[in-house]
Amino acid sequence: MPAPLSCVPQVAATWFQERNGGLTPEKALPKMAVDVWWRCPAGHEWQERIGSRTSMPKWKNGDVAACRECVGYRVSYTYPGCGCTAMVTPEAAAKNKTRCWSCYRQWDRENEPRIKAELSAAAKAAAGRAGVLLDAVPLPENMPAPLAAEWRWWASKHLQGAIAAEEVLGKEGAREDMLSSVSAMGAGLLPSKEDAGRAAVHEGVLRLLDQAHWAEGWLHVRTGRGARPVPEEELEGVAIMLGNILADWSQDAAAAVARNRAHGHRPPGTADVTRSLTQAVSSFRDENVIGPIAKYARVYRELRVPVVPDGKGRFGRLDVVVWLPGVPDVVVEIDSRPNPASAQKLTFARDAGAYPLWVRFGTGGIEKIEGVTVLDIRDLVQAVIDSGAE
Repeated sequence: MPAPLSCVPQVAATWFQERNGGLTPEKALPKMAVDVWWRCPAGHEWQERIGSRTSMPKWKNGDVAACRECVGYRVSYTYPGCGCTAMVTPEAAAKNKTRCWSCYRQWDRENEPRIKAELSAAAKAAAGRAGVLLDAVPLPENMPAPLAAEWRWWASKHLQGAIAAEEVLGKEGAREDMLSSVSAMGAGLLPSKEDAGRAAVHEGVLRLLDQAHWAEGWLHVRTGRGARPVPEEELEGVAIMLGNILADWSQDAAAAVARNRAHGHRPPGTADVTRSLTQAVSSFRDENVIGPIAKYARVYRELRVPVVPDGKGRFGRLDVVVWLPGVPDVVVEIDSRPNPASAQKLTFARDAGAYPLWVRFGTGGIEKIEGVTVLDIRDLVQAVIDSGAE
């Protein structure tokens, strides 16, 4: 039978019997996983597992009965905000935290909605101050305007959040740290001609790098190469294929809407139609549409392009881009009403050598853009929405 803790007299001498009830050093075992109270000759009191107390870590310096507080390894710290006392490292005590971890988590759960609202309001109020700080950040002289606008949008959001954190949460130095971070990012955004060329060869005209800070579509800008739209007859052929896809979609969608109406559901709204059309357009990569190359095709949604539409503060996103090996990308914008931003993005896609297609439904007129094919499906979609109506 293992010897009791009393056989380790140095440790047994610090046993705080008054707080340990009926358990005594004679009954306890040195490796027991039981938390009990201890008291050193200096009067420091703490609770610790018996097995941990009889171990010999480096901080004890060879004295198995050493007290963490006496040797300076731990100090007693009372959190002023919650009144809890714990043994912490001197470094942790120097931080003067107001609440222990458990109480902080409880306080955080209770105050999270209020803090988020205060942070949001402070961040919005800091937009002007963040803008002044970003105005002073040097950017590469030859950085294209769309990239600078994208960087500023991203940097402003982070900097506004840092200013709000200082004001609401008291995080001193957050503003300087974040300004340094976004400045470093701004200095390294500009790709080289070699990088642009390599990406264009391997990934296609509009495919973005993982860092998503520039597109290969800039290659014609970086190299001074002019616009290179696809031949009109090729674009017409691609438009016919997409038109067939949308015709099939309308039949299936109409049947689904009629069934839903029969079960008392409302007709689809604009957002529902847009989601359904996006899925249909994405099927362009199916084998029955483009044949054997389908297994190599890729579909991207909300793909960022280096175009900042008028009145916007960030890059535009293309609704659907179908990358096909060896042929131009198929770029599709889907809108329920006239959208000048879509026109600008499709113009970029046209000049970068893609097949630009604009699917229009809903209300408003149809804008004609040279080199961009518009598929007017307003009547088609309205028939889908009205399916099953009495």
